[in-house]
Amino acid sequence: MSNTAWQDIEGALRHYDDAFPQAALEQALAQYDAIAPHLVAELEACMTAPDMRCDDESGWMLHLYAMHLLAAKRDERGFAPLLGMAHLPGETLENLLGDHLTEGMPRAMAATCPQGGDAQLMTLAEDRSAYLWSRSAALRALALRALEGDLPRAELLAWLDEAGTREAERMVDDKLQPVPDTDTDYLSELVITLEEIGGNELAAKVAEWFDDGLIDDNFSKPEDAAARLARDWATCRADELAYGWGYPTDILAEIGRWACFHPDEDGDEDEDAGPPQQPFQREEPKVGRNDPCPCGSGKKYKKCCGAA
Repeated sequence: MSNTAWQDIEGALRHYDDAFPQAALEQALAQYDAIAPHLVAELEACMTAPDMRCDDESGWMLHLYAMHLLAAKRDERGFAPLLGMAHLPGETLENLLGDHLTEGMPRAMAATCPQGGDAQLMTLAEDRSAYLWSRSAALRALALRALEGDLPRAELLAWLDEAGTREAERMVDDKLQPVPDTDTDYLSELVITLEEIGGNELAAKVAEWFDDGLIDDNFSKPEDAAARLARDWATCRADELAYGWGYPTDILAEIGRWACFHPDEDGDEDEDAGPPQQPFQREEPKVGRNDPCPCGSGKKYKKCCGAA
């Protein structure tokens, strides 16, 4: 592929445009082998020059397309820069990735994970110097790899047992209570991961953590956690993967559903859309991505109805 061809693709994907860039993405997939090094380089640049990619005025999007294209191809070259990005400061990551931090990034890390990469995800998950939602993304990636059959469930369960025990002991020793969006909420995130793989073997230990006040029961109730932990493996796989949390497959369709390409669905008026419509009225309060899902599942909104 000529440099001109890549420049055309890059030019169409670099910044946000109201129109879904289907032609450029189709071209990128058709010439993937040739453009893959450029996609990896874009993720690497997120670590060295994140500020220009966080600028709302520029609407930089190339790194998001790169992450999802590499994930769709299960390209292991994407794993190292994704892991490096996960160690950026929290504010930078929020500006750089937005909701992709808790949605697209876990799937991308899981899909690009090479042999031996699971241990690196476990290290990230336990790294208290990393941003909480990076650690949560690592947990989610591990769960996904187990659900997809690339990480033995027993191996993940054993590690979650050890990691959870260490964290619970730390919280008790330091007299810590779970505070949302801080590292004291990590054990709550770990319990969600246990629920995702039906970790009923640790149900008694999880109940003890609830009794000791170590789990944030504002979004996860003991009875809901117990019910989800009790699911068999087949049910876990069916339930979790049904919400679109599996490895990316039809990446064009997925990107095409991004909210940025459907602004009017949030009630924004389009000045050229004809006669004015009735103002959008939300029947329930707006639910944050880390809030309890209003459907009553016991999961966080971002991992339940918000994933749809």
